Amino acid sequence: MTNNNPLPILVTFDGEARSGKGTIVQATKDALRDQAGYKVMLIDAGQVFRVLVVAATRVGTNLDSPDAIDAFLQDDNNVQDCVQLVKAVYHMSKDERDALLYTNEVGHNSAKIGARPLSQYFKDELLKGWLRDARAEGFQIVLLDGRALEEVGAMLESEGLCDFRLGLYFICDSVVGARRTLGFATRQYDELDDNEKASVDALVEQINTRNEADEKRPVQTLVRPANVAVSHLPTIEPAPGTGRPMYLLDTSANMTKQEMSDPVISLVTQHVK
Repeated sequence: MTNNNPLPILVTFDGEARSGKGTIVQATKDALRDQAGYKVMLIDAGQVFRVLVVAATRVGTNLDSPDAIDAFLQDDNNVQDCVQLVKAVYHMSKDERDALLYTNEVGHNSAKIGARPLSQYFKDELLKGWLRDARAEGFQIVLLDGRALEEVGAMLESEGLCDFRLGLYFICDSVVGARRTLGFATRQYDELDDNEKASVDALVEQINTRNEADEKRPVQTLVRPANVAVSHLPTIEPAPGTGRPMYLLDTSANMTKQEMSDPVISLVTQHVK
């Protein structure tokens, strides 16, 4: 049967670990749905790699061995189990999903999984299916949260699956990102006690290691958009006048979640009209 629904508009939320993009993309989805009345789908591409980590760990895969990861992903039974786990995670409560996927160990190992071409292929095939479903179900906007998404968005558009309208790339000082994650957003590093500083330092090391791994991986490398001025939120600089708008957004300033999200919501709303 012919699908007469228009292609969903794709907006990508890309960038560094702990840069606030997950918080911002969720706030953007809520605003587009609840205030602007759009039918919006949010896809967390990075979550796919966390699912792969959990599935591979359950069968004893050595995640320090690229060959072992590849062998896991070449097994059709494993792949089907991963697909089923992705579906199961979608129906979990937030607390259950966070407990399963959003541990430090899973986050650390997701970079190892993401470096393998077969894992990127698995993720891309899921994205294609989700975009087909989005169009069939009449979703007007798809917000895609993940890494290396300028390349991925262009690929999805080239295959006739979406209208890739806008790309956002988030960066953040790693100490600021760590403080926010650990609940110290209202206190400067020098105001923390020794145990709190140690927690921040450990998370900063994880953030920097993850970003470095994604910037060096051989497939779908994490790359900042070229020839784009840095906007320091809550201020957003105009994008270059030609081509698809791409924005480089620094979230390092002391801001509330609302102050960080509101200018991005306004920007996205402007571009999806």
